[in-house]
Amino acid sequence: MHRLLVALIFLAFSSAAFGQEIGDHTHMSYDPAHGTQVEYLAANGNSYLWYPGNRSILPGRWKREGDQMWFAYGANTYNPATGQSGGGFECVPFRIYWGSVERRMPGDILGLSSRTDVPFRLEKRRTTLEKLLARVSPGAVAPPLEVGTRIGNQEIVLSCANILANAENGKAGAQLAISTYFHGVFMGKPCVDVDYDKAYALAQKAGISFEPWARVLRERAAAGHPRAVAAVARLGL
Repeated sequence: MHRLLVALIFLAFSSAAFGQEIGDHTHMSYDPAHGTQVEYLAANGNSYLWYPGNRSILPGRWKREGDQMWFAYGANTYNPATGQSGGGFECVPFRIYWGSVERRMPGDILGLSSRTDVPFRLEKRRTTLEKLLARVSPGAVAPPLEVGTRIGNQEIVLSCANILANAENGKAGAQLAISTYFHGVFMGKPCVDVDYDKAYALAQKAGISFEPWARVLRERAAAGHPRAVAAVARLGL
């Protein structure tokens, strides 16, 4: 069983209107006490937990009520980190739970709801959903990667698509989109074609200093990157 009591990382942005759905998503979390855990939260309130070292998928129930997340597993289950036995619902503040979700993808990507035995023994060490999916279903195309986090007072979902869609949604949205267009990646994965001009235009429109990115661009130009050289000249940086 799991419930992770970890500190949230607060981003230095104001609030932004990014979407958030909890059900019908596979969540991956990590903390030193439990290690890596993967859980599919079905839209109907069922849950399916793949816990490190377990031989079987642990079925349970989940629900969100206000600012609390509730989880229940069978009476014959045991939480090795807390020493508590299962059987009834236990709650954790939603902000704590949300802060523990390192990566998530829509759907039951690992087929946890249709399994009794685990795909393989999950180790405690940190990993990624992409690596797990590649091992469980070689050749499968991974759905869009999402990351649960907070901006201001909102619990939000970050993904390549919604960062780009919210590029003009205030300074918070612009800040994220500028970096995404500048580097072309989200969570280390290709997201969009690098577009220095788009990044610069977003900064100008949102009233954000482009200087932090300009320094990187000048360094790239000095190293001889043709696109960077052209962008520095074109943008007058």
